[in-house]
Amino acid sequence: MTTRMTDDPPAPDPKPDAPAIEQPAARKTRPELAVMAAVPEVDLESRIQQRRGELIATLGSLRADPHLVTAEVRDRLKARLSELAHIINQGVVDGWANLGDIVKHKLEHWLTESERLMKDLPAKQGQS
Repeated sequence: MTTRMTDDPPAPDPKPDAPAIEQPAARKTRPELAVMAAVPEVDLESRIQQRRGELIATLGSLRADPHLVTAEVRDRLKARLSELAHIINQGVVDGWANLGDIVKHKLEHWLTESERLMKDLPAKQGQS
């Protein structure tokens, strides 16, 4: 059983290898996908920085209020900011573009929890 490889189309057996051969060429033409993959991390970073700024600004505006409820809210804000600092110090070692899935999950969870805290602020301030 001899087959001529130069003139004949590939036999059915080599076809599964064909996509493997084409992948390196496809990878060369996909640098934009690497940029697109980095965008969510940049977006995550900007969302984290924005929320962090909001928490710091709110904390600053509550410092002069001596009410107990306000002190509790300040403590919760400080705890959120401390938790964020811990996550960033432990998880963002190689930069925001190289975050692992666990760190991304922790940061997304932090955003969700801090959003809840920010939504609860007007109700807390109204009770003081």
